[in-house]
Amino acid sequence: MTRRKDTPKRLDRLLVLRLWATQLLLEARLKEQLEAGGITLAEFRLIGELLQAPQGLRQNELARRLGVRAPTISTSVARLEAAGFVIRSADSTDPRARIVSLAPEAPIDVGVDMLENLEIRIHKALSKEEFAQFDRMLAKIQHELLPLEMLDFQIPNSRKENA
Repeated sequence: MTRRKDTPKRLDRLLVLRLWATQLLLEARLKEQLEAGGITLAEFRLIGELLQAPQGLRQNELARRLGVRAPTISTSVARLEAAGFVIRSADSTDPRARIVSLAPEAPIDVGVDMLENLEIRIHKALSKEEFAQFDRMLAKIQHELLPLEMLDFQIPNSRKENA
């Protein structure tokens, strides 16, 4: 297979690569802040999944949603349980399974503060109108990329028009 001579120029024009690079930058900034607070990005994602499932989730379902293996989830859950973020309880339908849920007093506001701080940095780079337009454009892109069976799905963090 040969490479076309214009490949570098084609890559430079691709918005998807800039979006990906931006996502990696946001993730790196969040990771720095989280690790300073003693939590990993993977654990933060686990907490995010539990926020969307107030009834809790089986550990194997958490592993599936996060795309990791069960032993990885077990280690993360044990750390988060020791830190007071999650609790494990017996599954009433399967005595072998454990349900993981957020602890009632889980200190999740720290993570939310970190996300808000990242958003403030984005606000600084854009005018109010640009930010609102960017938000609408992201919602359109997310909708376009959703699989057909999820078109009625509400994307987390998508906003209603702010006044």
